[in-house]
Amino acid sequence: MHGEQLCLSELVKVTPITLESLRREALSIFTKRVVVPRSTKVSSSRRRVLIYLLKCEKVYQYIVTSLGYIARLPRIEELQAFYAELINIASKNMYNKVIEDVSISIKILSNLWSKYRKAILSSAPTEAKKLAREFVGRSLSILHRKLKMIDILDDVMKTARVAPCIDFKSPIIIISGMPQVGKSTLVGKISSAKTLVSPYPFTTKNIVLGHIDLGHIKIQVIDTPGLLDRSIDEMNEIERKAVAALKYLNSITLYLFDSSPEAYYSFGKQLSLLKMVEQLIGKDRVIPVFNKIDKAAREHLSEFRKMLELQGYSEIIMISALHGVNINELIREAIRKYDRFYGTNYSQFLLYTNFNKVS
Repeated sequence: MHGEQLCLSELVKVTPITLESLRREALSIFTKRVVVPRSTKVSSSRRRVLIYLLKCEKVYQYIVTSLGYIARLPRIEELQAFYAELINIASKNMYNKVIEDVSISIKILSNLWSKYRKAILSSAPTEAKKLAREFVGRSLSILHRKLKMIDILDDVMKTARVAPCIDFKSPIIIISGMPQVGKSTLVGKISSAKTLVSPYPFTTKNIVLGHIDLGHIKIQVIDTPGLLDRSIDEMNEIERKAVAALKYLNSITLYLFDSSPEAYYSFGKQLSLLKMVEQLIGKDRVIPVFNKIDKAAREHLSEFRKMLELQGYSEIIMISALHGVNINELIREAIRKYDRFYGTNYSQFLLYTNFNKVS
């Protein structure tokens, strides 16, 4: 009953390099002593020519080998849409461009080396030395001109390392809402995820994945960074990661409201953000959830419920994530809704009165 878990860190895997590290290592290789095997029977002058040839050969091999790992990275269109969006966010939509520039650079360097190899082989020692230095200089100039954006790979790899390993064939429940509504507390309560809970907003900066064990199936639960009610163009990178999960993962979203009088944001602002989430994924994939009901007055909860009913919501679940109130019913309803929307039958595994965390 399990699909295949895919890790972005395995799909997009390369040691980041910079122009400066390439330049420094290439020059270091060129200045190192090389030895022409004694078995090569040539004159001393010819041996000096071969030394410069070997130096250039080593520089060339180092550069094209280092760049080759990047050129073989999967393109954006080869990645699942959620992973592709995370990479686009990290690279400012320049990921494919970097790979293309690297591939072009390898071709240019290969043609350049072919030309200089012939020239060095047919030259005298003094000319060979001059040509060798010229080759290295031109190679580094090409890299400097063509690979101006290569440094973004460092941010790409950092994103890949912390991205969750998603099983795209198994059910997913996303926890969404504004900052400080209790998303991480809920995810930590119901799943295996190790969440960071703090009294300060924007504590969650990445997508955090946990699981609920139903025996025959593991439900994936995703904690997303808090969103503010503003256009996607105005969002920061942290918020855009949350939007990527909502848009590109087949999931049901639990939209959390902080219904307490101490809420960071008014109920009206939280409701306005819910409308934006609806525009992203549709109302049929959303379950509104009133959290912190242990701190909320009954009349306020009734008022908030009426406001949501006017927006067309009939299923509204009230919980206290901190105290575990109504948590089981929340997860049961999320799985039932997943079945209704995606035509699955995971509800058949709802045999437990309590949901078990898995590591």
